[in-house]
Amino acid sequence: MGQTVYEAAEALRRVVSSASIGELSFPTSLDASRRVLKAVENPDIGMADLAKIVVAEPLLSAKVIRLANSVALNPSNLVVRDVRQAVVRVGMEPIKALAMTLIMDQLRQTQRHSGCRELSNRLWERSVHVAALSYVLARKLTRLNADEVMFAGVVRDLGRFYLLARAAEYPALLEDQTMLAETINDLADRAAAMVLNELDLPSTVVDAVMSSRRFSGTLPLANAGDVLFVAAALSPRRDPFDELDPRAVPASESAASLGLDQTTVSEVIAASGDEIYSIVIALDS
Repeated sequence: MGQTVYEAAEALRRVVSSASIGELSFPTSLDASRRVLKAVENPDIGMADLAKIVVAEPLLSAKVIRLANSVALNPSNLVVRDVRQAVVRVGMEPIKALAMTLIMDQLRQTQRHSGCRELSNRLWERSVHVAALSYVLARKLTRLNADEVMFAGVVRDLGRFYLLARAAEYPALLEDQTMLAETINDLADRAAAMVLNELDLPSTVVDAVMSSRRFSGTLPLANAGDVLFVAAALSPRRDPFDELDPRAVPASESAASLGLDQTTVSEVIAASGDEIYSIVIALDS
């Protein structure tokens, strides 16, 4: 007799409560990984263009930053916090190897992950839009490193991608979308902390992601977590898990209700519409 949905949900909770999550390899965007591999095989591509493509794949970009900050590539202990600098430090061939490994792992898991594909695709689209909007808000309204904020936006939901991959091991849970969403939302913060720390990302990126679920209310925007929260609240792509979870209270879509100057935010977004669109296209095409 198979598991009930409640038993499946409890099994997933136990997995996330374990001390170790093992080697991180799970589907985020297979197409994005393929674009990276194609790009690094182009002898004419520059590092800046490669960085724009690498940042589109959350797990790959996180691994590139981890490699850039490794002892082997960072003997002077100067921490890299954004993908552009990491790509320059790591170079083409190691990135090619990382991309190929990730593609192979993603292909291996594609069939197992098929029951979550729609949710995964919707989560991916939202991640891209939140990252693009985060970049523009950070650049226009703060003195923060916009590239680092955008990277934090890209990896903001890696924990939930990981949970989706693990949930695919429990068919009963996949059959109850409400229970699936509730379970993943309950585990999201812990999973995010586990995944980001396993990737050994810079503490500023981890802190930004972990604080981005709540708005501090501090104005003007002074930290990356608040920028990510506002970007998520204003994003035209809704959170697929919050839509399925009846307990979820949606983040407000109104800048004014967050205490922000509605006119200023609207002007920034309107004036940067082409820029936001170009970032989305670069990340998702």
